Amino acid sequence: MMFRLFLIPLSAILLASCSQAPSPGSAADSLYTFTVDKPCAVIFRPTGDKLRALKAAFGEKSFSGLMEVNNSTLIADSQFLASRGVKIFSTSLTHLKFVQPLGEPLFINLNHEKYAWEIFLYQGAGDPVKADLTDIEGAYRESGLK
Repeated sequence: MMFRLFLIPLSAILLASCSQAPSPGSAADSLYTFTVDKPCAVIFRPTGDKLRALKAAFGEKSFSGLMEVNNSTLIADSQFLASRGVKIFSTSLTHLKFVQPLGEPLFINLNHEKYAWEIFLYQGAGDPVKADLTDIEGAYRESGLK
């Protein structure tokens, strides 16, 4: 009987804690956010809910071909960036946080419909460059990465 009385308050506490939103910088926040604090390229490959949303948006028939082309392009673009000595990170996390040396961090929510397969080039300051996957050399020049 005493054990059951203990479970009721414990259950209430657990339910209350689950409904609270994580504060920025918390451990829960880091589970969903990829943080960038140095010059690099960040490659986003959608998975899970984001991939399902893209499939619904582009249609079931053409989706596998589209996914194949984008993944091949990401590989080719990665090879180009690696040949230039750019540090490359790949993620499927849908929130990016770019840490600015003397300013506020810049957050990008990749759940937005305008994002699919992406590459962001970040020189460590200023805003990252969202690369045109079909012109990675131009995006590389624009980003100022060395």
